[in-house]
Amino acid sequence: MDALTALVNALNLRAKLVYSGGVCGRWLMDHNSDTSVWFHMLSKGQGWVHSPSRETPLALESGDLILFLPHAPKHFLSYCAKHLPDDASDNRLTGWEDGESGFVCGEIELATPRSLLWQVLPAEIVIKKNQAGDILAKLIELVISEASGQRFGSDSVVERLCDSLFVLVIRYCIEENLVGQGVFAAMQDRRLATVLGLIHQQPWQPWTVAELCSKAGLSKTVLSEKFAALIGSSPIEYLSAWRLQIAAGWLMEPGMSVERVAERCGYDSVPAFSKAFKRYFGNSPGAFRRGRKANETVSVLSKTV
Repeated sequence: MDALTALVNALNLRAKLVYSGGVCGRWLMDHNSDTSVWFHMLSKGQGWVHSPSRETPLALESGDLILFLPHAPKHFLSYCAKHLPDDASDNRLTGWEDGESGFVCGEIELATPRSLLWQVLPAEIVIKKNQAGDILAKLIELVISEASGQRFGSDSVVERLCDSLFVLVIRYCIEENLVGQGVFAAMQDRRLATVLGLIHQQPWQPWTVAELCSKAGLSKTVLSEKFAALIGSSPIEYLSAWRLQIAAGWLMEPGMSVERVAERCGYDSVPAFSKAFKRYFGNSPGAFRRGRKANETVSVLSKTV
């Protein structure tokens, strides 16, 4: 299993479909989040991205994909390059056939949106249809086709396809050299990728630097220098941080106790886990879980297309 696959599997990233269909009139989309990746695929017509990171609005056309990570500045999508409505009160949502423009919109919640893991990715990722490459372009086409067909189970199928979509987007960023540091950049080094794969697949193991070096065929000095240069930490510091990042995701799973999460992450006791978690996140595991669930409720109530 490669390092990226192991990372994605451990984080259990899942897409949620928020809207699929047509839109008419002086429409506005306000999909900003501090905790989620938002993605938009245009199936027909046009749309414009209004963002302070751009001097002029960006035009989107059929087959284009854009993603906004939690560290993106506040932005909007609208019907026009020259006019940005004050709110979404003029939106007219329609079926796929009747819309002047068509969209598939969704989000992927991140348990640790402020971690370096995600911060090193571009805040706004735009992939034009002619830049996507064969596999990603075909997947976008498949998502749009399935969403617009509205057959039994279509929403579920679209969500699972979008899980794969996000993985392909990360791979696109790696292959297009859009990340110069962090874990995704380190994955391009074959021997570092071996070490990362071990950590991502088995974070509960009490790995030592000597064991990781033996598996990757690296000296301790070289491994430490490569980790410091690309990831900004030692291998053991990264292992500790990784354990806590996946712990944050497990805490959000229904029925998962703090005791069980501590055990799965390789901690000898709940107090040791809670101390490490609070030092890393600033909150105890219980407070973190309560805060994220409260944010989810607010997010659901405030979504606007």
